[in-house]
Amino acid sequence: MKNKMRKPAFMLLVLSMIVLALSACGSNNKNNNASSTSSSTPSATTEASASASTPAESKEPAKDPVKLKFYAQYSGVEMPVYDATKEALKLVMPEVDVEFEVAAQDDEQKIKTYAAAGSLPDIFFASSGLIEALKKSDNLMVMDDVVKELNIEALLNESSKPMLWNKDGHSYAVPNVGQWAGVFYYNKDLFTANNIKVPTNYTEFLEAVKAFKAKGIIPLSLFGKEKWPGVLMLDMAIVGSAQPEGLKRLDNGEGNFSEEVYTKGANKINELIKAGLLSKNAFNTTADDAAAQFAAGKAAMLLNGAWSMAFQYENLGDKLDIMYNPLADAEIADQVKWNMSGGGFNQGFAVSKNSKNADVAAKYAALFSIEFAKQRVLQLADPNSILVEKVIPTNGLNPVQQKYSDDSANFKTMTTFAWGYENAKFKTEIEDITQKLFAGQKVDDYVSDMNKALETARK
Repeated sequence: MKNKMRKPAFMLLVLSMIVLALSACGSNNKNNNASSTSSSTPSATTEASASASTPAESKEPAKDPVKLKFYAQYSGVEMPVYDATKEALKLVMPEVDVEFEVAAQDDEQKIKTYAAAGSLPDIFFASSGLIEALKKSDNLMVMDDVVKELNIEALLNESSKPMLWNKDGHSYAVPNVGQWAGVFYYNKDLFTANNIKVPTNYTEFLEAVKAFKAKGIIPLSLFGKEKWPGVLMLDMAIVGSAQPEGLKRLDNGEGNFSEEVYTKGANKINELIKAGLLSKNAFNTTADDAAAQFAAGKAAMLLNGAWSMAFQYENLGDKLDIMYNPLADAEIADQVKWNMSGGGFNQGFAVSKNSKNADVAAKYAALFSIEFAKQRVLQLADPNSILVEKVIPTNGLNPVQQKYSDDSANFKTMTTFAWGYENAKFKTEIEDITQKLFAGQKVDDYVSDMNKALETARK
């Protein structure tokens, strides 16, 4: 990453935000709403106030050092974000040091293995699906007290506050990013050079796939080593056929795959696979591999979440653009244009109930989450901030991010990424069986397998 870390003035800004949170600790009102308009360049008054309030400089006796293990996506574009957040937290909780473990790109299998063995890290990233699983096994620390103590909810904007609370009314993780949509990234130069129309609907998308395949260019780089991208694409196909709830409706216990809209979505995927959508190595391709393939001009398109915009733009520059859902039925494309796939989940940094330093870890995780969200804006120009505070990106928004930021005001509905499904059995089955669909399984067999899986998941 070429993003630069902030200097001391930035560190003082961090403290001003934390001091604001701590000063509101006396309130137990969950709906308490604070407003903050500080920018990324604090005034001399703000600097003086923050400096005078620095916990590390208080007269409290030094606390015993605490070492915490932190399991997260400490790689690629977000490494500098983690590093800067860790550095900022040293000024607030200097007694704490964290050791990052890079999370495996394995649909949460490794973290679940840790949980089964009773060896969860102190702090870890938890999706809503993982939260549900670990609630049942009694591995999660309930963070209600620390959330109220630090007045975390007052630091979140209105659309992000619901992400803090589980459906059972408790908080198990403080959110660290906003609700992103899934998007198709595409290389404008490849489309122009090969005289291929940028698709706006499924019919045009299919034609583009066939055209790129004929020219020896991979139509879509899919990191099939992870299973959720395929589920996302299927969800897009379903949402594009006038079912705005997509696969989330099935996760909620409604409907089945025999309904026309779901069968139609599966048929779209099947037709695209037959047309040569993917490379032969798609199921051995990691996210990093797919990005490299796309950056090298070997693939015309890449499917990922909108959180990847900064990274993809760094690789492609002005060649990059995005499509929201080119899998919509041609006759209703305008009607469903702003029905989005993605988002819709509660997730963030959670704490192991069995941590030897659970209370310290909970406070650290909560503050880390808020600072992480700020650092994403500063360093990655995240246009989807969860914070009330107005944070100005260090280097501004790139054109693709600006487009997404402008367009997001038009979004009407949002489904969820696969890790946001609440029925753990459904999540496992939809990922495993949909991967077979992308490998060429017949639609009738896919529909039959999914209906059987739905029956099992709902028992």
